Amino acid sequence: MKTLLNVRSTAVLAAALLASVPAGAQGDRPVLQLALADAVKRVIEHNPDLAIVRLDTEVEAARVGETRGAYAPVFETALGRSRNTTPPTNILLGDTGVDVKDWFSSTGIRQRVPIGGGTWSVSWDTARTTTNNPITSFDPNLQSGLQFAFSQPLIRDRAIDSARAQYIVARRNQDSSELRFRESVVQTVATVKRAYWTLKATIANVAAQQQSLDLASELARQNRIRVNAGQIPPVDLVQAEAEVAQRRENLIQAGAAAEDAEDRLRRLIMDPADASFWNVRLDPIDAPSDRGVTPDLEAAVSKALAGRYDLARANHDLENATTNVDFLKNQRLPDVRIETSYRGAGLAGTQFLRAGEFPGVVTGTRSRSFGDALGQAFTSEYPTWSAGVTISYPLGHSYEDASAARAEIERRQAAQRIASLRLEAAESVRQSARRVRSAAERVDAAKAGATLAEQRFKDEQRRFDVGLSTTFLVTQAQRDLLQAQVNVLQTMLDYESAAIDLEAVQSAPLGGPGESLGLRGADIVLLPTPAPHGIFRASGGQ
Repeated sequence: MKTLLNVRSTAVLAAALLASVPAGAQGDRPVLQLALADAVKRVIEHNPDLAIVRLDTEVEAARVGETRGAYAPVFETALGRSRNTTPPTNILLGDTGVDVKDWFSSTGIRQRVPIGGGTWSVSWDTARTTTNNPITSFDPNLQSGLQFAFSQPLIRDRAIDSARAQYIVARRNQDSSELRFRESVVQTVATVKRAYWTLKATIANVAAQQQSLDLASELARQNRIRVNAGQIPPVDLVQAEAEVAQRRENLIQAGAAAEDAEDRLRRLIMDPADASFWNVRLDPIDAPSDRGVTPDLEAAVSKALAGRYDLARANHDLENATTNVDFLKNQRLPDVRIETSYRGAGLAGTQFLRAGEFPGVVTGTRSRSFGDALGQAFTSEYPTWSAGVTISYPLGHSYEDASAARAEIERRQAAQRIASLRLEAAESVRQSARRVRSAAERVDAAKAGATLAEQRFKDEQRRFDVGLSTTFLVTQAQRDLLQAQVNVLQTMLDYESAAIDLEAVQSAPLGGPGESLGLRGADIVLLPTPAPHGIFRASGGQ
């Protein structure tokens, strides 16, 4: 394809295309000679809409971190003091109440297991108790205990539980946010390219309108001379001057359109922190590309179906829906768990040695340090253990049944959405390819029309110069030439836009910047780690 700067045998159009300054835009404004690659680089670096989507990827990464928090070990500690005074309840206490004072502490760690859905805990507790009870054996009484506990689901929550479901979905949403960012980059870059060539075309249109105004002004000058010489009637001068006024208005409108196009491109690529950039005049220096070979339609469709970012995101949505189905179906199963625990205890303090019948007479004391109690806690001297199975299952139609049915419907919807997107992708690629072919053919037709319009104008001008034509016919030839030049500009712009769309639609749906910026992602629910304590009969104690 001949470039826009090489329209065959169309000198006026070539002059218009070489122009790069909108009417009235010269002044003292600084000029930025802008290549297309530089415009693309600037939009990726500075466009605030892309920055929003880029931050969305960080939001999704933070959500993944939130879900991993469900598996973080939880450390707990408590330190306290208590006092309990009770009235006497037997004859050994007389009239004196029982006063018990405690210093106690407890420290432990618990954690959810990433595989299998189990939880474990380790805790250590200590206490120092003093009392005025005459029948106590230790005063002060030092106690220490070390406990291990583990809870393991066997059916429900074994394959998948709420924590794992949240983590899996959050990871996929993070991948989807990366795809959404790439999709927005493709769409925004395509928008910048269209804005670049639109500015290029509007600048060339200003030059073409200026050239047309110059032709009309020259015709008016010649008519003025001929009217003064009595060769033509004054009405021909009025007609020529009216045409000059009309074309001056067209030039003003073309200049305003060029400045609007410049602002649209500037809005996309400027750094929001640089307010002075609004005063820089953009000079697009690249020439339109030559027309390439006819696009391979089948290859373009295959590429779109294999690599479109919206299809990849839809597949992630389907996988998330499948994960929800698996989780909710799992929640319909009986909750069967193995509960185990073991506790070692130790006792120390000042022990009263008694002799005689109950309650005996204190004959002496024996002291054991807190280290003795701590050592006993690590032995099997005073063991307490439990092991058992718990089972729970809702009877009748439950919330889990309804939730699983809803999730299955949503999974089927996600699958149908993928089928719809595949049809949409194939259709949009085929439409874009047809636009490229038709635009290329229109360019050839417009160039031929411009060549013929130029030839007709030259012939009509020569006939006017020798008195064989009229002002009306020359003016009409000038209008036809201008329209032909504008048609060339428009068809070249349409071709560039179609080529840009065909390239972009193979990776992302067509759209402007910001159209795919909707922030998504389910809220992460805080899932406290349960603390297993073993299983004991209801009337017993641990």
